[in-house]
Amino acid sequence: MKRIIAMYLRVSTLDQARNGYGLGDQEVQCKKYIDLYYPNDEVEIYKDDGYSAKNLERPEMARMLDDMKKGKIHTIIAFKLDRLTRNVVDTYKLIKQVMDYNCSLVAVVDRLDITSANGRMFVGLLSLISQWEREVISERTIAGLEQMVRSGKYPCGGKAPYGWNKTEDGKLVINEDEAEIINYMTDCYIEGYSLKDISKMVFAKYGYRKSWRHLKELLIRKLNIGVFEFHGASYDDFVPPIMNLNKYNELLKMAAHREVHSLEKQTYTFHHLVYCSCGEMMQHVCTIKHNSGVSTIYRYYYCSKCNKRVNQSFLEKEIFETLFLEEFRIKTIEKHKKQELILSSLDVKKEEVFNAYKENIIDFDTYKFTMAKLEKERSLALKELTSLDIVSNSKYFEMTQDEKYAYVHDMISKIIFDFDEQIVLSIQFKKK
Repeated sequence: MKRIIAMYLRVSTLDQARNGYGLGDQEVQCKKYIDLYYPNDEVEIYKDDGYSAKNLERPEMARMLDDMKKGKIHTIIAFKLDRLTRNVVDTYKLIKQVMDYNCSLVAVVDRLDITSANGRMFVGLLSLISQWEREVISERTIAGLEQMVRSGKYPCGGKAPYGWNKTEDGKLVINEDEAEIINYMTDCYIEGYSLKDISKMVFAKYGYRKSWRHLKELLIRKLNIGVFEFHGASYDDFVPPIMNLNKYNELLKMAAHREVHSLEKQTYTFHHLVYCSCGEMMQHVCTIKHNSGVSTIYRYYYCSKCNKRVNQSFLEKEIFETLFLEEFRIKTIEKHKKQELILSSLDVKKEEVFNAYKENIIDFDTYKFTMAKLEKERSLALKELTSLDIVSNSKYFEMTQDEKYAYVHDMISKIIFDFDEQIVLSIQFKKK
């Protein structure tokens, strides 16, 4: 297979604005070099448009390196070394790959060719300088943004954070409507409502839609009390606060309390077992109520389609009797099978002892003693059938939460609940 030349072109928006090196300009210069030194070689162009050189993770770069590894390429030509990479580690990684696959690399403007030791050394030096330039630009950018913050200007592009508006000079002022919504959600959270419930309540009251998964982050951010955090530093009184400090501290206290008492799936006895009669699998939610310094957690199973929920304690009472009867049935069958085997075995032994006595293998005293022992074992086996170890009502409610979870999930595969009738329509048990 005849190997070809790879022309690599790359530009980011910032590069083009700063240097004017568009893809077209790079291609013209590379083509002039190829026409001069490789006039008869086939050329394939690889273009990464809008990608930074901070690493080698670019689609066309990846395709080019893959073609090189397949033996398709003998020389890679780029306009400048920084079109390929600006990172020292990536530069040496790239050079090693190029040399390992018996390929050459040329940077036209830099007049570099890695086929010589001097060329490889200069590649390393230029790469160091390029990385230094990038880091200096980054430091200057951050310094400029920090100066904006110190002057009270919001340094982030796009919309203002929820709760504020951005003025023409870049400062933030309170959006009263949004601030009211944030305070309403905070009050609900402190009262013990779950984030899912708050998300629904705020939509019903204000028409504001926000995923419950992002609500906590919105509420506990320090910006709500006027503190802006930027690059590891905190700037007090950066914006007018939309929440007083006492409420914010109470919010953090509640968040910490919920974190400590984070509810594992075992906390919900019927986790992923309860379905609404509409067909929707119910999700578990909770509320926390406080009374005289005591916190009480109420757990529910919620159907998002019907927007209804059922209390876990109610479900336990509804389900337990059916669960008890099913366990009784299963254990009765299991016990009968086991005891029938024992009884059958004892009957065989009794017959063997009788035959041994009849054939004068054992004497009468041995026969009498052995038969009495076997009869006693048979009586005990029969008694076992009437004393099954079933989980009673009182025993179930004395279990730990983990024990309840394990017990229920060992027995049940699906529960269907009807909100209109407020009853458990059916329980599907696992096959034993």
